[in-house]
Amino acid sequence: MRKVPYLILAALALTLAVSVAWAQKDAAFEGTLVDSKCYLKDNSLTGNDHGPVKECGTMCLKGGTPGGLLTKDKKFHAILAPSLVLAPYVGQKVRINGSLRNGAILASKVEVIKDGKWEEVKLGIMM
Repeated sequence: MRKVPYLILAALALTLAVSVAWAQKDAAFEGTLVDSKCYLKDNSLTGNDHGPVKECGTMCLKGGTPGGLLTKDKKFHAILAPSLVLAPYVGQKVRINGSLRNGAILASKVEVIKDGKWEEVKLGIMM
């Protein structure tokens, strides 16, 4: 009977250790904001205009397509953030703070360059 409290304490300690090991720390990622749907179809579509369609990337993100980050070394990461908020910045250089999980970035902060300075994009409330 005296061993039960020790077993419960050991189980709690193990749970805490696993939780800490799985926790991801935020990191910064930089690259070009792309429309993930079009980019994954054709890797040359890294701007906002796609062929004759002006602001195609913006329209896709406004329609709910997830944004993607294309890094300088050509690695693609889906961005878990409100697409509607990111839509005006397709084709631009962005800096994203967040945690990387299975190739996707859970964004906690997004910044774009305006007038030569990084400016934060208000993401709003994510549920």
